[in-house]
Amino acid sequence: MKNNVRNQLEHILNQASNEDISTLSKWLEGFEKKQSGDLSTYLGATLHMEKKLSDDSCTISIPITPYIHNTLHIPHGGILAVMLDTAMGVLANHSLSEEFAAVTMNLSINYLATATEGHLHAHATFSHKGRQTMVVTGEITDDNGKKLAVGNGSFFVVPRNR
Repeated sequence: MKNNVRNQLEHILNQASNEDISTLSKWLEGFEKKQSGDLSTYLGATLHMEKKLSDDSCTISIPITPYIHNTLHIPHGGILAVMLDTAMGVLANHSLSEEFAAVTMNLSINYLATATEGHLHAHATFSHKGRQTMVVTGEITDDNGKKLAVGNGSFFVVPRNR
């Protein structure tokens, strides 16, 4: 398996543009953060997610790179959805005791604008915190505070599998 990956990487590098190499290098840096335990998921690691969390809010930030671009060379809407779902879900789960977890029931997003450089920031706060369901609102901004998307998510509280 390792030899197959080595051969695959060698083949890719032999044909890679500078942008390809830079993107792969950043992806590998994230992968190393997952391996070292600095980040808990491959998705968060490869997107270089940074988290700020308090009892009533959560912010997830990622750099804007070609890795997250769509065919128009702007951040893909699905990446913004992942960011909102992550910020909202982290906040919801943070509010629960260790015996419970919050899972997404619904996610709704309105896209307003785009950004081409800097970072994307997903901010989440509670609208409703019940025993069985939670509603969390969020927005995505750029480095200048320009609002790029707004959304809300509903979360169902379930027993955590151990």
